[in-house]
Amino acid sequence: MARLLGIDAEKNVVRTVLIRTAYRKVFLEALGEVSVADAGSQLTALREAAGQIKPDAAAIALSGEQSFYRRLDMPAAAQKELESVLAFELEATIPFEMEDAIFDYRVLKREAGSATIPIFAAVARVSDVRERIAAVREAIDMEPERVSTGPLSFANLDAVMPSLAKPPSAATGPVAILDLEHHSSDVLILQDGEPVFARTLSRGTAGLPGSASMLARELRQTFAAWRNLGGEAPAGMYLIGGGASVHGAEAFLAGEVGVSILPMPQPKLEGVTPEQAAALPRFAKALALALGLAGRPKGLNLRRGALEAERSYPFLREKVPLLAGLGTVIALSFGFSMVAEMRGLDAENEALTAALATASRDVLGEETSDPVRARELLESGPAADEDPMPRIDAFDVMVQLSKAVPKEVTHDVLELDVSRGHATIQGVVPSVADAQAITEKLKEYRCFRDVKVGRFSQYTEGKQKYVLEMTLACEDKKKKTTKSGADAEGSASPSEKPEGI
Repeated sequence: MARLLGIDAEKNVVRTVLIRTAYRKVFLEALGEVSVADAGSQLTALREAAGQIKPDAAAIALSGEQSFYRRLDMPAAAQKELESVLAFELEATIPFEMEDAIFDYRVLKREAGSATIPIFAAVARVSDVRERIAAVREAIDMEPERVSTGPLSFANLDAVMPSLAKPPSAATGPVAILDLEHHSSDVLILQDGEPVFARTLSRGTAGLPGSASMLARELRQTFAAWRNLGGEAPAGMYLIGGGASVHGAEAFLAGEVGVSILPMPQPKLEGVTPEQAAALPRFAKALALALGLAGRPKGLNLRRGALEAERSYPFLREKVPLLAGLGTVIALSFGFSMVAEMRGLDAENEALTAALATASRDVLGEETSDPVRARELLESGPAADEDPMPRIDAFDVMVQLSKAVPKEVTHDVLELDVSRGHATIQGVVPSVADAQAITEKLKEYRCFRDVKVGRFSQYTEGKQKYVLEMTLACEDKKKKTTKSGADAEGSASPSEKPEGI
């Protein structure tokens, strides 16, 4: 959960909205409104409107009179270096140097296959933004996370008013929001919930009803400027701000401007009293600024670049106690984790040591839990000098079979199968006597047991097929007795294949 403060600081009044965000819910905690004339200064009014609130984050907006809005079409080829190229394009459209400026922008939706990228940008002087930051810091002892500009923050209202950009009662097309204040008015046009056009008017509720015609003329000029950019006529307009409650304002503006006035949607806020619900149109800008601190804001933020870097050190100083507490918790958690891990490793070591002692006693004949001693016993054990190669394999069988066949006999092997100490030979010989002679010769080899001919059958004219089966079992190997590696007494003769082949 986070407590977020939105500050709408106008020339004649300061309004604040404090919200609390939870999982998929937004709670309205407090509304504050103080007249600058009654407080004596805007700074005092800001301090009184915020009261004793200590939020987790705050946001404020720069006046639209101190901001410049630009719609530009950039080449699609410049997309990777858009910010650098945009700075050069904006420099030619503002009355001061870009070194003294700060800007933010949005990439608007474009038609498929378009060769240009539509950009909506806001530019302001760095000094003006710094003044806003300093005012908030002095009033509530913390710097604002975001500094929006003019009416652009109103796009954030769709977080609690999903039908704001597409009201059911309005025809298809963009909608306008008119923030009518005492000295000035802000106009924002939303296209599918996206801010695409903004302008600040020099007329407000001051001088009404005598100045009503001039205010209406400026509104008509604003919508004409939007139409000249290729935009559609607004399908409806919302009236908010201090002038929203002026008697007859809705009917007058609808008749003069030719745009119907839409009722503000009911916000999806928790904990709103009837009195607060009635006052919300007046606090819409402060609410939008607070919502910009949660989720993905649609407005622009002028706290970028050098101004963002300036925020880091005071911000860290404010968070030192929290960061120290979190660091302590992390260190303690790491310590407990290491202790638990060490205990687990000790238990595993004890189990493996006991298993080594048991295995060494059963296999090596000496019980030891020392790995070094166990390796010595293993290397010097009874099987240390044994040849790991199999004692007899299919190749040995073929060698002995070739030796058993007389030179004058033509013998063909149809199949030789050696598997798990058993061999089966299917061969073709001229006669049964030849097969029996081969069988008797194979019985002489010490690794063949139970050599017998299973059956005979006529293969072709003058040829007999026989099947011979035998068990493969050699005598135990003898250990080497000399350092030169010569075989001990009783090993195979040179005419026979050695056991290890």
